[in-house]
Amino acid sequence: MITQSLPVSSNDLMAFDFDQLASEILEEVPVLTGKIVKGAGVDEPQAKPLLEEVLRFLFLIGACRQKLTPSLVVDMAWHELILCTRLYHALCEKYFNRYIHHHPGGKEESNQQQFQLTHKLYRDFIGEPPEQFWGKNPLSDVQSSCGVCEAI
Repeated sequence: MITQSLPVSSNDLMAFDFDQLASEILEEVPVLTGKIVKGAGVDEPQAKPLLEEVLRFLFLIGACRQKLTPSLVVDMAWHELILCTRLYHALCEKYFNRYIHHHPGGKEESNQQQFQLTHKLYRDFIGEPPEQFWGKNPLSDVQSSCGVCEAI
């Protein structure tokens, strides 16, 4: 079972091990690796780092309590995590003190603004987002944003 707790503040974020949590999740639900590979269209070695990005995205939502929009590949991996309903529910309750809903829809313009906010908050709390999962530039790289999904 997952043992680590999320940091209570951004200062504690550096001490949090997203790698360890992703490892624990994949150990608990080994089929998730293949589901992420297929659902997000990534190679198997990318599945765990991509799951780490999903966890970072969920951390941002939990810490900032704002509507945020993930990149397309992060969103597709998040979809696969959500399908593990018991695990996802337990993760949300334990680490974010609430269930983080996935809401498809919204206007393209507001989703793009939320994606830009996601990038800003990622840089503020975590550092530079990995280009392979988040795109080069949130202002011009429209393909990198989901465009129809947000977390609330």
